[in-house]
Amino acid sequence: MYPVDVDEDGLDPRQLEVLSALSEDKNAIYTFQGLRRKLGLHQEILSRTLDRLEEQDLVEKTSDGYRINRNKNEFHFGYVTEALPIETKAVTAHFPCDVNVSFILKMLKGKWFREFRWLGYAETPSGLALSWVTDDGQIQLRAKILKNTLTISALYESKDDQEKATVSAFELFDFVNRVTRQGVISAAHDIPN
Repeated sequence: MYPVDVDEDGLDPRQLEVLSALSEDKNAIYTFQGLRRKLGLHQEILSRTLDRLEEQDLVEKTSDGYRINRNKNEFHFGYVTEALPIETKAVTAHFPCDVNVSFILKMLKGKWFREFRWLGYAETPSGLALSWVTDDGQIQLRAKILKNTLTISALYESKDDQEKATVSAFELFDFVNRVTRQGVISAAHDIPN
């Protein structure tokens, strides 16, 4: 094992990397396994890093995963990875005016599709962002719902992943559409006459 440099605030580069990942989306909550995949860290290393960040009161654990401590939300972490991800906005669609965003979160939270594993979500008064990541962390998909507009983006680091990322974004749209439609139909059957 090699020594890790510590910055002026007492945070090592790994801690900054985790904080940076958690602060990508305002109010993001990422699962442990999602963070592990996204960052490519061994589970023991990530566990120790998260424990240290919790002890420093920078990260809090919730029933859904980990997030930046709400009291530290204005804190910005300047960790920069070597390769900045490329983002492709692949799909934009509109939901009916009466769509329930909380219901969509409930239907999709924790769900996997194809080789994409659940990463986490960010819920704000104006909308919702849901994220999935491949096992190797090379491609991340985000479904953002702001007002009644759904935008699906693919993030990837290599041009070699562009086609797969774009195709996967369209597959995610189909997945979101099917799950949401099934839930709306189920909810309609539960409404008493």
